[in-house]
This record gives sequence, C-alpha cells and structure tokens, in this order.
Amino acid sequence: MSRDTRVPQAWDAQASIRLRVEKFELMTRVVGATSIVERSDLIGVHAKTIRRAMDGIVGEVFMAKTVLALRRHESELRACGLTPSLDELFEVVDAEAEIEGVAA
Repeated sequence: MSRDTRVPQAWDAQASIRLRVEKFELMTRVVGATSIVERSDLIGVHAKTIRRAMDGIVGEVFMAKTVLALRRHESELRACGLTPSLDELFEVVDAEAEIEGVAA
C-alpha cells in the first residue's frame, strides 16, 4: 500500500474547471440545440455528461468535444459575437474558496 507523505505546498491548492453554463447554453441555442438531448447529440456525449458538466463536474474529453463541436458552427457563432474556445466556455476556479464561500 502506497502512502502520500508529501508536505502540502502552496501549489497543491485545489482548483477545478467549471463550465460557463450561461455561455454554453447561449452557444448551443444559437446552433439549434436547446435541450439536454440535443446538446448531447451535438457534442457526442451522453445526456448525463451534460448534466454533470452543468453541475460542475468537467473532464478534459468533454471540454475538447464541446469546443470542437461548436467550432463546426463557428461562422454562426461569430455572427452573434460568440467565440467557441476553451476560455469562453470554461473557467478555472479555486475549489477551496468555493467550499469556504458555501460554508460562510
């Protein structure tokens, strides 16, 4: 059995990736996907994956598939002033600060 005996360092802070739900919903609506099922078909993932992402559980495969799927509709999105990119759709958040904010 392995044990992690490292002393926690400042760079060990918990961070996570969050879907920018409002931007995601807007972009998918622009390309005609308004329901969870339509969004899952657009991106190529299970509907459960969309729900989880909207609840804050995001994986790198979901991120890549989302950006690629929306880039296929880039001209439609750009016409509305939207850019299908990682920076526009996802954000890095401090998980520890989020937990403290909920507890306060």
